[in-house]
Amino acid sequence: MNNDASKKIAYNVGGTVIGALLAALAIFGIVQVQSSASMPQTNDQVINYNS
Repeated sequence: MNNDASKKIAYNVGGTVIGALLAALAIFGIVQVQSSASMPQTNDQVINYNS
């Protein structure tokens, strides 16, 4: 009985650690994608009234 309880605790702790690592990797990946997707703004000084 004690062995089953310790297995359950070990699985819970292991799952929590793995879940936290996956969440950290996902957040890090999203931050990297967002920061690398910067589009430079271009300011054209041409005004076309014929369009």
